Amino acid sequence: MDILNFISWIKAGKYSPTMPADAITVVGVPNPTRGDAYLPVTIPITAITSLIPPFPVSNTNIGKLIGGGIVVAEWDDNGVKKALVASLTNLATSLPWTIPPYDTISVPGVGAQSLFDGLTNTNAIIAQTGAPAAITYAAGIARLYLGGGYNDWYLPSVWELNICYNVAAIVNKIPGADDFTSSGYWASTETNNSSARRRLFGDGGLSSSSKNFNAYVRAVRIHTL
Repeated sequence: MDILNFISWIKAGKYSPTMPADAITVVGVPNPTRGDAYLPVTIPITAITSLIPPFPVSNTNIGKLIGGGIVVAEWDDNGVKKALVASLTNLATSLPWTIPPYDTISVPGVGAQSLFDGLTNTNAIIAQTGAPAAITYAAGIARLYLGGGYNDWYLPSVWELNICYNVAAIVNKIPGADDFTSSGYWASTETNNSSARRRLFGDGGLSSSSKNFNAYVRAVRIHTL
């Protein structure tokens, strides 16, 4: 057996450290008396296996039921592993983004224009109404959701909703969880005074719809793993 074939043999999993042999004879040293021949040499198994990098192991949590919902993304935040978790259910199939008369007025202050910070957007939308969150509009019902006993759910920003769209095929295979349908879902990201972002899960389209338009609602939260 030549050295290249031997390494391929190990990579294919045909050698195990539990095998009794602790060395193998391979062809690799030129014969000083013949230029067209090679002498066999015995090499310890450990000397060869130590040169082969470990096989990659997939340990993703995406698609797992963690933090009261389904993990749709994970990342390292300064050494702390975080996950974006989507609610197990569609919280509503037909709700406006906010309530009148605020459906024609831009959210003041910090506002709700963030592409990535859905929690800040959601809290700003609720604060604009001057009343506690209610289940009559998207931001309110998302903030009131208590899936898994957690009280930090919110309406996803447009980028967070994009993440949900990208893994919808995985989420839709989870037993006991609502499918992401082909309909449009509200994002918490405001477009202007009278419209906000909405992601169409059927064809992946991104649109701006009137805030009084009725659309689906799915909540998300950030979970420390």
